[in-house]
Amino acid sequence: MKFAVSPEIQVGGPMLTARDLAKISEIVGEEAKIEITTFQQLIVEMKDDEQAEHAKSELLAYGLKVYEVGFVVKNVSVCNFCKGAEEEGLDVAKKLNHAIAGLKVPFPLRVGYTGCPNACGEPLVKDIGVIKRKDRFEVYIGGETKTTQADVGQLLLQDIPEHDLITVVLKVITLYQLHGKKRERFSRFVQRYGFDRLKSEQVDIFSNIL
Repeated sequence: MKFAVSPEIQVGGPMLTARDLAKISEIVGEEAKIEITTFQQLIVEMKDDEQAEHAKSELLAYGLKVYEVGFVVKNVSVCNFCKGAEEEGLDVAKKLNHAIAGLKVPFPLRVGYTGCPNACGEPLVKDIGVIKRKDRFEVYIGGETKTTQADVGQLLLQDIPEHDLITVVLKVITLYQLHGKKRERFSRFVQRYGFDRLKSEQVDIFSNIL
């Protein structure tokens, strides 16, 4: 069984201490394989499913986050919240992560969040990127870091109030779930389905909540 482990979103960005790493090693055991990924995660592979389930419970009890692997929405990658939790929306990032991480999608989906226009969390090269501007948010879609067609995302919607951000992101993910092809990267889905079409089909929904 494989599962992902990540630290809690916090000021300073997600980080693991030496104590955390020692505890993870203690819980998963010497035979487990651990892979470092670009999703701010550690992927743990254990041969025994029952032991893996027990390890997941122990890791959660210790205070770490545990996520599914495979074709799911990955945990939200974030900036370091250098200006502080309240100003850069730490709680918003946590709520967004809780709402979307683990949702089944046609291909692994990366979501980035950054608390100011410096965009240190690199949201513009994620499948879905969120940028906080003062007390409002912007959502970008279709960023791509791989292949020779790497590109930045396009601005889908701006001036989104905090209480509507999760709804907006979930609507985008739902569209991908419904119309994306199996193993189709989100950036390719946006190209095939059409950015303008995607935006126009969502405009009534967005306007109703904003």
